[in-house]
Amino acid sequence: MDSQILVTNIQRFSLHDGPGIRTTVFCKGCSLRCPWCSNPENLEPRPEEYRKDGRTGTYGRYMACDEVYREVIKDRAFYGQRGQGESLAAMPGGVTFSGGEPLLQAPGLEPLWRRLKEEGIHLCAETSLFAPGDRLRLAIEYLDLFYVDVKILEERLCGQILGGNLKEYLFNLELLFCAKKPVVFRVPVIGRYTDNAQNRERVVELICSYPPIKAELLKEHNLGREKYLSLGKHPLTLDSVTDEKLEEYRREIEQRARVPVQICKI
Repeated sequence: MDSQILVTNIQRFSLHDGPGIRTTVFCKGCSLRCPWCSNPENLEPRPEEYRKDGRTGTYGRYMACDEVYREVIKDRAFYGQRGQGESLAAMPGGVTFSGGEPLLQAPGLEPLWRRLKEEGIHLCAETSLFAPGDRLRLAIEYLDLFYVDVKILEERLCGQILGGNLKEYLFNLELLFCAKKPVVFRVPVIGRYTDNAQNRERVVELICSYPPIKAELLKEHNLGREKYLSLGKHPLTLDSVTDEKLEEYRREIEQRARVPVQICKI
């Protein structure tokens, strides 16, 4: 495995990046520019200098797949054994690839994915699905579970606000479900951006059309503030969505799509 990938962090004992205990590899580079992004250090596909508390450093470094493998395999004892079926409860821990957008680095990640899969380790990706279809097809060969964002589902606003091509997203979503891969939908509920009546209706309709094993509603937070400042950027002030509206949204999805929905607050 001599290919290299651009990584900002390898986080151990992750409990919110897939089932069980995970080791999360954060890949640098993203195709979107979501105004509410909490990981601004992962947007640009290159190492970036930052300044924090009077000190300078670099977000991102190139790592050989062998080096990443040696890091994640240290946690193998925590991953557990593969269960039966496709419920989240039956899935073991393992390695999650996040970002940024990990699918953008799929060709470089393939040797690592192949080796981990051969060793029976459960693999997951957290993805926006805004990536070329051939990258997703490559990931489908190796990954066991996909956490997929559902953000803005109106074509003009998707391009204007996120910088994404909605047709590409929907094409990739169809690929994923045709491959019968388990999917968890993650829906960021952001005032002024994703939480208008029209977008909520589109989100519910999409979840009904592509039923996941679970959906998560993500409440806005400001955990990325210090990272924005360290890059010389100004973090956006987000409009809050009330707990009552989140609960109403959760009930609507559960009643119409017949899938379990969790409200996630950080």
